[in-house]
Amino acid sequence: MNLESTAEALSAWTPRENVDFAQRERRLERFGQFAFGGFGIVLVFAVLGLIYTIFTKMVLVGEQPWAGVLLIGFIIFAMLTLTYVVFNEDLKEKRKKARPVPPNELEGAATTGKLLEEKEFEPIPTVAEHTTDLLPVRDRER
Repeated sequence: MNLESTAEALSAWTPRENVDFAQRERRLERFGQFAFGGFGIVLVFAVLGLIYTIFTKMVLVGEQPWAGVLLIGFIIFAMLTLTYVVFNEDLKEKRKKARPVPPNELEGAATTGKLLEEKEFEPIPTVAEHTTDLLPVRDRER
């Protein structure tokens, strides 16, 4: 059952709300990129300032040069790890959006073609069951 042409025909008839929703989603994504980009720039300058301070106070002055070098290495590799995680998650999200889900990966797709097990039918008792047993029997001869 090739439903692609049907889906394309139906997409032409989508209400205006869906188009507005898609535009809002794109604007929000651009705003998020701008906000995270600005935050990233501020974070880079803060880390560079921290590294500069550690370098001038601990390494150049000579109070604790090895501790300063280790601290600088820790900060640099922590920032590289954080950058890797952010880019990796962004890439996963873009791949997920770009690739449609094949029908065999849909939830429950493997079990939809199977019949249910045949079990012995036991009706569930209702509220009205056996209610007339308690009524007094009237004289039927009348």
